[in-house]
Amino acid sequence: MAFKTSTAETYAAQHRGDADHYATYFAGMDASMQQKVALTTAHFPTRGRVADMGSGSGRGTHDLACLYSALELVGVDINPVSVDMAAASYQRPNLRFVVGDIADPVFPPESLDGVLDSSVLHHVTSFNGFSLARLEECLDNQVRALRTGGVIIIRDFLVPDGPEEVFLDLPETDGAADGPVSGLSTVALFERFARDFRCSVNRDGPVPHTRLASPHAGHVRYRLTLRAANEFILRKDYRTDWDVELLEEYTYFSQAQFESAFRRRGLRILSSMPIRNPWIIANRYEGRFHLSDLEGRPLPFPATNYLIVGEKVPPGAGVELREERQESLTTPHFLSLSAWRHESGHVLELVERPGRTLDLLPWFRQDGQVFVLAKKGFPRPVINACADHPNLGGAALSGYITEPLAAITHAGEAPDKAIARILHERAGLSAESIRSLSEPARYFTSPGGVNERVAAYLVEVAPTAGLPAPDYGPFTSAGSVRELDARQVLRACHVGGMVDARLEINIHRLLRHLGTSPGPWIGATLQLTEQAGGPRWAQDALTPERRVTFSPHEDGACGYLDLRTGTFSERDAEGRVLASVPREYLVPREASRNTTVALPVVRTREGILVGIEHRELPVVQHFTGSASFAVTPAWRLPRTVTHLGQVPAFIAERLREEFSVTVRHAWELGGSYHATPGVTPELVWPFAVEVEADAACGSRLRWIPLEVLISQLEEVQDAHLLVVAWRLAHALGVLG
Repeated sequence: MAFKTSTAETYAAQHRGDADHYATYFAGMDASMQQKVALTTAHFPTRGRVADMGSGSGRGTHDLACLYSALELVGVDINPVSVDMAAASYQRPNLRFVVGDIADPVFPPESLDGVLDSSVLHHVTSFNGFSLARLEECLDNQVRALRTGGVIIIRDFLVPDGPEEVFLDLPETDGAADGPVSGLSTVALFERFARDFRCSVNRDGPVPHTRLASPHAGHVRYRLTLRAANEFILRKDYRTDWDVELLEEYTYFSQAQFESAFRRRGLRILSSMPIRNPWIIANRYEGRFHLSDLEGRPLPFPATNYLIVGEKVPPGAGVELREERQESLTTPHFLSLSAWRHESGHVLELVERPGRTLDLLPWFRQDGQVFVLAKKGFPRPVINACADHPNLGGAALSGYITEPLAAITHAGEAPDKAIARILHERAGLSAESIRSLSEPARYFTSPGGVNERVAAYLVEVAPTAGLPAPDYGPFTSAGSVRELDARQVLRACHVGGMVDARLEINIHRLLRHLGTSPGPWIGATLQLTEQAGGPRWAQDALTPERRVTFSPHEDGACGYLDLRTGTFSERDAEGRVLASVPREYLVPREASRNTTVALPVVRTREGILVGIEHRELPVVQHFTGSASFAVTPAWRLPRTVTHLGQVPAFIAERLREEFSVTVRHAWELGGSYHATPGVTPELVWPFAVEVEADAACGSRLRWIPLEVLISQLEEVQDAHLLVVAWRLAHALGVLG
């Protein structure tokens, strides 16, 4: 893999000086390395060979090598200085660094189990005349180097979706009007950017824009394309190497173009998600500029990054599950709808599927790590239903997800027999491989509308590698059963890289059972203010008074829930339909498929308390004999909420109206998740919400110390409360 002189000249403009300059540059990049690693590691195999393309300082490559001792990591970089520094700084038996152009065929065909392109592919276009053809060649070479079942992950920038032209209002009093870049005002910096920046859409002249008067004091308004505005927003804080940064066009593909490029190459998309780094949003976007459409309506902040994960499937296998049509379900064959009347006269509806829901999480320890076995690439087409509903975060899935070994069992089958059968049928595990079995944890997946209570078991098994999943469904494959590092899965959940809530809940249970720390929290940083006074601990917070308040409503459904049949097509890389399968599912008739849960929290001199709601629900009465239930506040979002930035205001209004509390601050509490993807496309957006202590005293919420809640989670049966309690405790360091 010799370094080619012609290639070196192509990229020579990136050179940043001697080793000290490189160290400074890479130190800035490495500040976000935890997030980069978290978004990738849960998708990579735990053994085999992975190439980190454009490995730079080698820090991220080294981190991956440390996480998986059985995984060979090869860092590839075009610059010999980077390679020499990385090789000198990071040394492990499973780690090496080589010089090479990542767009060329650096590795033989079918020789890699993973490829990582982290913030590097925009270099391929920028330093090759903004050539998308060179990028396509790069992707061809990298996919060709993957073995079947291998994973390619791209983390880079994204051409934003939105109006073609926008208003960008920038401050002109935050620096100098002229002089060195480091001291310029944002307006002066933009003027210099517009004069000097060249890219694929303005190769030979300045960035087209119009300077206007701004309605914001101390600002100047510019009318320009959203893409150009985003190019400036992304780089406005990187002034140290400004002239070099101007040579790079950060954005080259839209999300749709990325997804199309993956599917054309036979890649099944496991995740496709715009990333909004919470630190960047809080410290570099909020209050630093105003972005609006040409009618003056505020626009959400563009994504700070983008992640797409693709798995190479055999030729002719399915890469996408798409809902082709849907209709209301008049005669259900799988799901059933029932109505329940509360003693107050209010009628609630429930949907249920036949049998009992069982979740199994096989696990084992090896070389000091905790691994779990999960279904990876399992077809769940229902999560792609209702494409006409708002997509708040912009993420897209192929319909193949990672989840625990879930199955429906029927009355009369003993749990131990069912567990042994499921492990054999769905994971190829023999009864002899089972070493121990936990007591079940039982919780309601979506208690507001789904008549389902999961029984979840932790199953210790003999150490094993990943296995093909037996094909037991109507699609071309059932994915595979793979070993995953337990803590890496949690980190992926923190940043939206994994979407199954039940896998996350059970990994937390497992780590607690083993006395193993989940590691650092890497989602949004929560900074609670200590307040005087505050609510008292309600001893009954998790044990509401038992009450029977529901009876069957003989007059039928009230029309809130809608049972539908969607016809889902499985398509291959050529777009051919491999299977066309009907699936029944549940959605609200008027509201969107999006739900938000908000855990109120307040810090006082006595510690951190969280607010629990007592509700009465028919599903709880059906299973336990009492309708009373301890939950986190949650609401279905209306379809008028079209982007995630609108959710905090919605939460604040609901908490004020329903619980008489005043919101001080709201944080996204990790990524969104699906709680029961076999029944509904419901997507849940979790938040932690700091509230005013004085108002909390008079609220009907029950307050409990966070540490006490975590110590008594076996009493919690609301899946949403389990997710947000674990995440909040993790974020605030309560888990250790």
